[in-house]
Amino acid sequence: MLDVQLVQEQRFRLSITPEMKQSFHLLTMSGQELYRYLQEAAADNPLLELEDQPAYPFRSVRRDNTQWHTSYDPLLQAKGTEPTVEQILASQIRLMSMPNGLEKAAVYLAGCVNDDGYLKMELSDIQTVLKVSMSELNAGLDVLQSLDPPGVGARNLQECLLLQIRRDASAAPYAEQMVQAGLEALVPFHPGRTGDRLGITSREAQAAYNYITQLDPKPCRCIGAAERPHYVVPDAAVELLHGERVFRLLAAGNPRVSLNEACSSWVRDSAPGELWKNRVSEARAIMRSVQQRRRTLLRVLMAVMDEQKHFLSEGLDALVPLNLAVIAEKLHMHESTVSRAVNGKYIHTPYGIYEAKSFFDSGISTVSGQQTSASAVKRRLKEIVRTEQINRPYSDSQLATVLADEGILLSRRTVAKYREELRILPSLERKRWNSHPVDQASSPRTKR
Repeated sequence: MLDVQLVQEQRFRLSITPEMKQSFHLLTMSGQELYRYLQEAAADNPLLELEDQPAYPFRSVRRDNTQWHTSYDPLLQAKGTEPTVEQILASQIRLMSMPNGLEKAAVYLAGCVNDDGYLKMELSDIQTVLKVSMSELNAGLDVLQSLDPPGVGARNLQECLLLQIRRDASAAPYAEQMVQAGLEALVPFHPGRTGDRLGITSREAQAAYNYITQLDPKPCRCIGAAERPHYVVPDAAVELLHGERVFRLLAAGNPRVSLNEACSSWVRDSAPGELWKNRVSEARAIMRSVQQRRRTLLRVLMAVMDEQKHFLSEGLDALVPLNLAVIAEKLHMHESTVSRAVNGKYIHTPYGIYEAKSFFDSGISTVSGQQTSASAVKRRLKEIVRTEQINRPYSDSQLATVLADEGILLSRRTVAKYREELRILPSLERKRWNSHPVDQASSPRTKR
């Protein structure tokens, strides 16, 4: 028979309080997110006051009764709304003289064009909506495809390239014929085989191919307002002054909060009730969390720049491998705290504004036994590809050999991975065949 006993023992257990959760949450936020959060908290709690973010001064000059005055107008800093692709195309159509039915069809088709300039809707579906004849709809499509930029209104890549070639008076000979023959022959491309199929010389095929590669496959991607611009507010700034690193948190990315003195005195003197005492506690908790965020953020970012000290004098090539564990061990923090601190934070440096995460990079072994950052290896890989011979580009194995000669040890698969991340084509697709007359003797067409 089992005995049932009551045993009392003491155990230590870490409990996360609501204020700790709030501190973690605020640490993860970017400066803009924190400002919005504090705005909502101040609107809900009258005891909390949010200090205004510093605005960049803008002085405009106006003349009144022969006297000059300076004033600040915040509306002058507002950027006007950019026209969309549809508005740009419709404004061109309305400048043309055409029947109302044709203009209506062309304007409607302009509204069906996507941000890249392609018409992805079927004409039969559009005909059902507009209740017009197919001939009138095709005429509207011709109007759309005659607009700028050339290639707009195309229904596929082949039609887009053909529209650009036909609009260009200086187009290379046989470029239209090559595109009409099919895009599958352009990648991979060989001038001898393509010339044989089209009945032209390899030099003419190479010239036509070079012209085609300069055409824009997305003609409308540089016009219109596809999305709102994303503005970055740096949280900190670092610079070198007389050889010393100067680091500071920027007020725009680290807003401050305080207690409203009038409301705080009223609560303290009048003792209105438990509700207002709770509001005071909430406000003080938010203030402590904001202050803790500032301290943690400053410590973490300073530790990161200490590890990347050569970056300030030598730039991106001087970045060394770094991970969260190194900073966490140095500051006696948990890695998750360091991760929260660098998440969404930006640093203003002498070389521009960089995300704090960009200073954490994996290491690549070198022949000397030291390590270099993966970012530096990618930049070197990009430079090697940029300076290679266009008729004899490096394969992934050859790129690995070139890097090994420079002391950087990488496998072929890693080189291929980095090449894809840099959006560099494989060697066969980067190859540009020689088009000089002396090279035609070795082409397959000439041998026969």
